[in-house]
Amino acid sequence: MYRSQGFTFVEMLIAIVILAIALSTLTSSLSTSIVQGTAPIIEAKAQSLMQGYLDEILPLNFDDQTPQGGGEVALAQSPCTISNEGQSRNQFDDVDDYGGINDQPPVLLQSGFDTTQYTDFAVTINVECAGLELGLSENHLVKRITVSVTSSNSLQRRMSAYRGNF
Repeated sequence: MYRSQGFTFVEMLIAIVILAIALSTLTSSLSTSIVQGTAPIIEAKAQSLMQGYLDEILPLNFDDQTPQGGGEVALAQSPCTISNEGQSRNQFDDVDDYGGINDQPPVLLQSGFDTTQYTDFAVTINVECAGLELGLSENHLVKRITVSVTSSNSLQRRMSAYRGNF
């Protein structure tokens, strides 16, 4: 009795089909993870950019009326106004000068921050009076600075900080 060894044509065809399905599933899952793999890098760059803007803004005076060395603004009883007084960016001297900034690409004035790797990002800054948000009796005693960054993948991130009138 003669017995042949090996696979039949039908068995080989079934094995090839199963292998093709497995490889296509593996390939599609790898391509998804590669696309999602850039998200942490973009997120870290956005966080760094927002922090860079806040580092530039927060050391400045609360208002144009703030005395050198700090202290409560003499005109604090007046309604809170946000204005850059028509100054150019390198002359900004207080927090509210940054209200309404729209930078694309981002422009940071501090030395040591290389913005060339952020050309696909857009930055907007909003400054608002926010004393009531913090439970204070007067809204004009605190300003909220919100830096919004839109990245190349069109996701928008926000970071806010408060600057008090003292």
